[in-house]
Amino acid sequence: MQQDYLIKLMMTQLKETSNMRENSSEFLRKIISIYTLHLLRAGNIPTHFFDEVMHDIEAEVVEIYRKKTYGHLTLEEFRRHNFKTKRDS
Repeated sequence: MQQDYLIKLMMTQLKETSNMRENSSEFLRKIISIYTLHLLRAGNIPTHFFDEVMHDIEAEVVEIYRKKTYGHLTLEEFRRHNFKTKRDS
């Protein structure tokens, strides 16, 4: 079974520790932008439904983010707890 591109993207970006000061809203905007661009390039968003699709994407990204970072107050805390930073090496 192939893993969804959005989940792969989310996990890859959650592991990215080069910008530890990135806050949750910046992170979510980045994921939404990258994923939307991916869908647009693939031709998967009909232009007359763009607003509705964007609303669904935003809701899905927030839900996945909450599930993946459950138990941590901030994105920085999640990253420090789960992934070594370059400074920690």
